[in-house]
Amino acid sequence: MQLEVLFLPKVTEISNASLFCQSLQAVKEARSHSSLIRWLRREPVWFSVSSALFQKACDGLPHFNLLRRAASGAKNCITGSRLLQLLAGKAWLLLFVLAAYPVVDFVTRRLGRNIGGLTGAWDELFLLLGLSLIAIRVLCKGLETCRRSELDLPLFIYFGIFLFLFFIRSPETAVGIDGVRVYLQYALWFFVGLNLPDTYRQVKSLTAFFVLVCAAIALHGIWQYIAGVPVPGHWLDQAEAGLRTRAFSLIGSPNVLGSLLSLALPVGIAGFSTAASRLSRTGYAIATALMAVCLLVTFSRGAWLAAFLGLAFFALLAKPRLLWGLGAAVLLAPAVFPGIAGRVMYLFSADYLASSERAGRIARWQAAFDRLQLHPLTGEGFGRFGGAVATRAIPGSFYVDNFYLKTAAEGGVLALLTLLWVLFCAWRAGYRAVAALSYPAAKTLAAAFLGGLTAVLLHNAVENIFEVPMMSTLFWLILGLLQALPRLSPPAAQQRGN
Repeated sequence: MQLEVLFLPKVTEISNASLFCQSLQAVKEARSHSSLIRWLRREPVWFSVSSALFQKACDGLPHFNLLRRAASGAKNCITGSRLLQLLAGKAWLLLFVLAAYPVVDFVTRRLGRNIGGLTGAWDELFLLLGLSLIAIRVLCKGLETCRRSELDLPLFIYFGIFLFLFFIRSPETAVGIDGVRVYLQYALWFFVGLNLPDTYRQVKSLTAFFVLVCAAIALHGIWQYIAGVPVPGHWLDQAEAGLRTRAFSLIGSPNVLGSLLSLALPVGIAGFSTAASRLSRTGYAIATALMAVCLLVTFSRGAWLAAFLGLAFFALLAKPRLLWGLGAAVLLAPAVFPGIAGRVMYLFSADYLASSERAGRIARWQAAFDRLQLHPLTGEGFGRFGGAVATRAIPGSFYVDNFYLKTAAEGGVLALLTLLWVLFCAWRAGYRAVAALSYPAAKTLAAAFLGGLTAVLLHNAVENIFEVPMMSTLFWLILGLLQALPRLSPPAAQQRGN
């Protein structure tokens, strides 16, 4: 009997010898020798060039030197101000309000009339506050606290081209302003996320709070599904038998809720895998389970696919064994929630194709292509087709359910290529940030950030996710935090791989 036990293969040996593990190993080896991966990790040419030009211009401009001396004098004047010093040191606490964006926005919408115009402007006021705090930090601590990024030049070009398109093609100025700010205003949150945190522990605390908020929202969404809360009829296709409701929680839309959970799920898993105590690990496990279940009961097919691909990418970067769990989830989910299989299979049916061609996504996408052909280079103007602004301002408008096609119809090929270029630069900068980190906990968190951001980018192909202020704000804010991570010193315990 003992001899038989001795010769039995160990579970780990069976696992390592499996086709799955061998495939992962082959992928790792191919990635290490891939010229594409080496190119992605290389510093962009424009970053070093723009840095050199900026420094040369600053040294050669007497007005800038005068401004720098004035700033130095202002710093000497305010160093005695305890209030400004406190604001500079605690500026990162502002980010907790943004981490609770869904709850804060829900509360302001519910209070509505009692708080006047704050309902639609509270996030803009906080954006101004965030940018002001960056200026205070520079005055109190010096110019070195204002972090430069390889996205500075791409964002500068992006802003310039979109403003140019706004000025040359805005038949209705008010509509054009509302339309173009979707692209420009929320991108400023990138600089807030990049510049306000000082330590890795701050980012870790912020993300833990974000996961907690999303878990609470998910719990509410699960309750809605169990209680069978009524939803608008157009959320449920009559051809799908058995689908009685969809979770939307505080967000108001199951698709947007699904996108939020797609962004948060990798962060929850990263928190679980890097937690320092059993209590925090248990908390992350419960929060992640709640978010996963709520994502399922949103019945948002686009969010399902985006979340799966985002989690798979996160797993390939940091936690390859997570792919086992993803595979098991795909197999078990239809058994737990029978409506999932029917909703996925309906996507490939002739009834869905006919419905989509008649008044669904295919019909809307075709309408976007038709509009693009009328004005291929510069579009027909921001806010005039396929989105929230057009729906409010232009009679007969609708959501095109594809943010990239909406951008093409409104801003032409020029706007679409610019947007795709800056988003690729952002994604590449995120990938380089992950590659630059050496301590495991921070690297796992950075990979989770990038996995969630990737899910949002993919979901935009079937929804207008970037038109939702909450999602656009969180996307750019988390991108800024991701870019900041390699520049933050972790605690000693984290450096040991905690």
